[in-house]
Amino acid sequence: MKLTITASIHARWGHRVDDLVHTHAWGVEATVSGDPGCDKVYPADELEARLLAAVEPWSGHYLTVTDVGEWKGYTPIVWDREPTVEEIARRLWSVLEEQVPGLEEVALVESTEFDRCRTVRLGR
Repeated sequence: MKLTITASIHARWGHRVDDLVHTHAWGVEATVSGDPGCDKVYPADELEARLLAAVEPWSGHYLTVTDVGEWKGYTPIVWDREPTVEEIARRLWSVLEEQVPGLEEVALVESTEFDRCRTVRLGR
């Protein structure tokens, strides 16, 4: 048995996938587990702050493997791999894993603004 807490924040940044630059309102989540008898698995406010800090560098940018210049006020951040939702989840995990003991899962919810929504989860 384990006790978990999941914190979620909302953020906006763009990415260029399959040659299409676009933005999303992202839901960003982290789940931490602890002993079922503990008083607090992880401070929720601290977990939310770590999520915000992890994605803050992407705010106002679009993630890309090829710099196609400014797009609708967004400037590029060039990665060595295409910034799919899966790759973004991997990078988010690599940032949080070092900072958050008991990290079980990170999740990205790609846009609920339109008629569809996708969630990618990466965990132990």
